[in-house]
Amino acid sequence: MLEYLHHLFGAVCGQNPDHTWAPGGIVLPCCQRCVGLYAGAGIAALLHLCLRPQLTGRFLAVHAGFILSIAPFGFHWMPQEPVLRTVSGLLYGFGVFAFLWCPISRRFPGGGWIGSRPIRSRSTAYAIGLAVTAGLLPLLAACGGRLAAYALSSLVLFGLTALAAVICGDAVLTLSRGAQFLPCRTQPRRLEIGENR
Repeated sequence: MLEYLHHLFGAVCGQNPDHTWAPGGIVLPCCQRCVGLYAGAGIAALLHLCLRPQLTGRFLAVHAGFILSIAPFGFHWMPQEPVLRTVSGLLYGFGVFAFLWCPISRRFPGGGWIGSRPIRSRSTAYAIGLAVTAGLLPLLAACGGRLAAYALSSLVLFGLTALAAVICGDAVLTLSRGAQFLPCRTQPRRLEIGENR
């Protein structure tokens, strides 16, 4: 399975061996930043499905900040260590997923699996989930064994799948909205008796 994942992620990641986690001696299928990005997107997908936090202007502004914060790290304007690369990727993954989720969330509003809870507690639970993920992900990657390697590889695959699914969902919604504005095919007008063709 890991060999297949290495080929799959080779299309979207540079796979620099100097910037790749190897928990338990098993090299992960993507670099430290991409582990953060895809794991972050996967956890964000679960949190959005379960909690359905309200996508307010403030929520989206924070997530826009997550996306913009990748610039100094992605362009290597500052020295980086493995944990910083992973956490910056994780925040980016959370930000990207939040914005890709917006059209679907607006089209299918709902409360999620624990939607009966107040919006404020859902947002708090979301923030706690993000913070716990930011703490545990680099810890598992740096100190985990073989089981952690397989768990992280599965998580990054889930994150890649979640991103692909939400992009496809957005495309379907966009196309269906565009189809509403296409001219309708009308039935041909029936000719009255004696009317010229």
